[in-house]
Amino acid sequence: MPAYTGGCFCGEIRYELNLNSPDEARTSLCHCSNCKRFFGSAFGLTAKVPKDRFRLTKGKTKEHISDNGGSLLYREFCATCGSGILEYGEQAKEQSRYIAVGTLDDPGALPPKGEFFCKYREKWLPEIPNVLHKTEINE
Repeated sequence: MPAYTGGCFCGEIRYELNLNSPDEARTSLCHCSNCKRFFGSAFGLTAKVPKDRFRLTKGKTKEHISDNGGSLLYREFCATCGSGILEYGEQAKEQSRYIAVGTLDDPGALPPKGEFFCKYREKWLPEIPNVLHKTEINE
């Protein structure tokens, strides 16, 4: 079973993902304004994994809950350095976690399989070839 490790910038938070294979993670870019703001970038990059495959090995994350257009969005981050570790929506709360790919020790190990909210992709940012593209999430 492949194990992937990661953590925050300051090292207070560490975690591991125990996946049956890399295909168990669904890594994707999100171009929505919410992700852009949270990640401080032109897009958010997360890997959706089953909740029971994620385990904190050091520290405790701080949680922020916000309204995401009618449903709750949970984001967990390091209270010391502010690094975003993971997020999940109300509907996925019991099943999945969306891991911030940049916090993995080897972010290249889980390459993107899709892009979402592509209509909000920055004009200067090229489309990633050979992955799923959705203009809207419910398309």
